Amino acid sequence: MRSLFLAIRQRLGLNAYMTGDYPRAERHFQAIARAEGESQRALRNLGLVRMALGDLAGAERLFARELELYGVTPSRLQALADAAYLSGDREKALRRVADALAHPDCPNRALLELRRRICIDAGAYGSAMKGHAHFQDGNALLATRDVQAALAAFQQAALADPSDFVALNNIGGIQLNHLNDPKAAARTFEQALALVDLPMLRQNLARARAALETAYTARPK
Repeated sequence: MRSLFLAIRQRLGLNAYMTGDYPRAERHFQAIARAEGESQRALRNLGLVRMALGDLAGAERLFARELELYGVTPSRLQALADAAYLSGDREKALRRVADALAHPDCPNRALLELRRRICIDAGAYGSAMKGHAHFQDGNALLATRDVQAALAAFQQAALADPSDFVALNNIGGIQLNHLNDPKAAARTFEQALALVDLPMLRQNLARARAALETAYTARPK
């Protein structure tokens, strides 16, 4: 029974995260943490939500704790690199990205190589950090249901930081869930997947393609 409860919480938390409802996602992941303590999934999911909400120091603490308790893996090095990249500390970001790239099993080299190039260029990194501010604006606007303004903010974020796959995911989510444009959503999710292969992106792309197929078959013949 306990495992079923946690599985439901996990699914609800991930669904909320994928749609950009980070406070609701955090509530579900906190329930998991209360039930099983500093588990790998509790630490990772709470870290991802903290990062999405702009609490980069909190995210880094959670990711570092996961690495301390469960050892070095490519995904844990990537999580720390992601938090450092968004921190505004270009030297720390470059160091963390290099650590992640140095692992022989690094799974997301395209994304990390792009971020390494951005970190080397002070101007490009400064632009990326402005993009992060637009991303936070988008979250705040989405919370007030100002969908069009949120979409514009996420688009500015993706333009300022070409590595911002989360902004692309949110753009795709708005296109799919609010604008009823699965064709545009599928293109956006494909763009995000070209940067990093994540289950949530693959699931969102599958949802967009399914909606597109449904719309096509429902057209009058």
